[in-house]
Amino acid sequence: MKQAIEFSKNEHPFLFVGSRRKSNNAYFIVVTSGSILIRLGKHEHLVSKGHGFWVPFDCLHAVTILPGTHFFKVAFSIRLRQPLCRNTGFFVVTPLIDALLVELEKQPAEKHDWDGVEGRLLKVLADQVSTLSASTQSLSPAINKQYHSALALLCNGNKITEKSAIQAIEPVLGMTLKEFESCIIMRETVKLIRSGRKLPQIATQLKTSDVLLDALAIAILGKSFQ
Repeated sequence: MKQAIEFSKNEHPFLFVGSRRKSNNAYFIVVTSGSILIRLGKHEHLVSKGHGFWVPFDCLHAVTILPGTHFFKVAFSIRLRQPLCRNTGFFVVTPLIDALLVELEKQPAEKHDWDGVEGRLLKVLADQVSTLSASTQSLSPAINKQYHSALALLCNGNKITEKSAIQAIEPVLGMTLKEFESCIIMRETVKLIRSGRKLPQIATQLKTSDVLLDALAIAILGKSFQ
């Protein structure tokens, strides 16, 4: 990081599969459209439109960004002396935090002015972050708790058939369950390829064909495996 605090606006037209790693700085994300999955240990949390998630320094986690997702990210360097939230999890995006992010979005992307408007806005955000209350008690605050077990099944590559659960989860995901299932299959494929597996081997393991996996890759990842 060049600055002690950095803001970025991110748009992902295709699926992004992050590796499991420890964060080398603290950061938070606020999703403006689409959804992001954040895995902490055995649990995966769904961050959807209008919600924020805080990741402290040295936190072991993995991020999956679903296709069509837009979000803000603010990162805080370890060299920042100001105290920051030490817990991981969802936090309430207050009207002030939301307004600060909107103003930061208006600043010229090609010119970061730490001593100007952008720097002053970021310093106010740092003040807000020092008093954040973050929690991982929920898998997704946008989904009723009675459907969290169904959400966990989906994230682990299983199917669900309960209509009420489907009706509760699909609007939050911003896509159909069929599309989400395809994204999870593609995520697993990417992980297996990174581990050194060949596409035909992966297709056999996932009980599908390498032709279908490659076709899904073009649509979901924006590129072929070949």
